[in-house]
Amino acid sequence: MPEFTRRPLEGLFPLVPLSLDADDEIDHDGIRHSIRLLAAGGVPGCIVFGSMGQMTNVFEREFDAVCDTAVAAAHEAGIAVVIGSTAAFQREAIRRARYAERAGADGSMLAAPYALPVTPAWAMDFFIEVAESLDGEMALMLYNYGPLNGVNITADMWERLLEVDNIKSIKESNMALPHMDQVLLTIADRVNVFSGNDPAFFHSSMLGAAGATGIFSWAGLKTGNRFIEECRKGNHDDPWVRKAFAALQQLSASIRRPDMPSMLSHEHGYLNAIAGLGGARTGAPRKPYRPIPESAVAEVRKAASDLQALEAEL
Repeated sequence: MPEFTRRPLEGLFPLVPLSLDADDEIDHDGIRHSIRLLAAGGVPGCIVFGSMGQMTNVFEREFDAVCDTAVAAAHEAGIAVVIGSTAAFQREAIRRARYAERAGADGSMLAAPYALPVTPAWAMDFFIEVAESLDGEMALMLYNYGPLNGVNITADMWERLLEVDNIKSIKESNMALPHMDQVLLTIADRVNVFSGNDPAFFHSSMLGAAGATGIFSWAGLKTGNRFIEECRKGNHDDPWVRKAFAALQQLSASIRRPDMPSMLSHEHGYLNAIAGLGGARTGAPRKPYRPIPESAVAEVRKAASDLQALEAEL
């Protein structure tokens, strides 16, 4: 497994929602509050500025200020922090990644540029050039999410990416089993693979995944963290692990029903609603995005009931 100069990227890393106040300004106290909640739940780290965390919806100065707030809050709480550096063009992605490294982030999560699709060859050059622009202390976590940019990081592409020392992790959000399994079989002994959400870790951990991106665990942070750690130990047949998996998967399945708002169009709204179940103060997503309707929030709350029942027992 890779070695980390800063805090390691492994275990449950929930996504931190971008907190906004009633005037659509950054609520830095809300961001600090979310990170303190995560630390109190026992998780080892967090991710700021993922796609669900509105990485596309901030100005440069806001990105820098949130980065500073998140790094300080996470390290004060004793947990690792990954700052997403994905941007619409390469120069800004490098600027963001370098800022996060200088600020003291433990990692930076990087997807290929979005808006218009890039080719796999361009994406490969992009990842390598961003990585080589850094000082090398901060780990780079690649982010494979095809709907964002039309790129799929295949197992074959990893043969070149593995040559870059500070690429040490990936958030693998293409969870189609033939792809996910091939990636894990190719790189899990050399790169810390994160499943794209928490219940997906049940399967991916059997093939060596090191962590999971936390979305649904916001509704039961201690439960989600224990689930991830038990899976990492290989305790997949434990009755409690099976029960926790079912509860997490139930919540995951609820937001993909055909009668619910589209996940792709409402990513920010879903993260805000689920994080709200865990006590986060998020505000509304920035326009043109919207919160999910109250009827959908009620369905999410109902689907989270088994997870929250498990949480109450811990």
